[in-house]
Amino acid sequence: MALDTGTGVTIALATGMGGASVANVRSLTMPQYVVDEIDTTALGTTNYKTTIAADLVDPGEITAEILFDNVLTAAISIPSLGAADVVTVTWPTSVSGNTTPAKLVADVFIKSVKFPDFNVGALQMATVVFRLNGSDTEPAYNAESA
Repeated sequence: MALDTGTGVTIALATGMGGASVANVRSLTMPQYVVDEIDTTALGTTNYKTTIAADLVDPGEITAEILFDNVLTAAISIPSLGAADVVTVTWPTSVSGNTTPAKLVADVFIKSVKFPDFNVGALQMATVVFRLNGSDTEPAYNAESA
């Protein structure tokens, strides 16, 4: 087992925010795949409700907390809402000798952008939410390898 911290992880967009790695990311909240449930409980059911899994999976969202830089051009620092893109999250290599890091690649659109709050003694942080859309290609995770 290769345990590691998140330091060194990168997130990049194919075209948005400058078409490169998103700079100054402080945290990433990764997607949670969820399948809905369908209630199959009938009037004659006793003790517990019964359910089955729905057919489709909700691929979730990626949330990036980014150090806000108000000097960058708008095209780089503020992504266009609703814009389709491909996101690649690359893990740091955690096993000595491995050369191919783990990656998650997914089709997304920019769901929301939150501008920073202003507080004494605190950095200005922006939040960008990338919605995995599942409409073009399914999200693909590839594990780290040699």
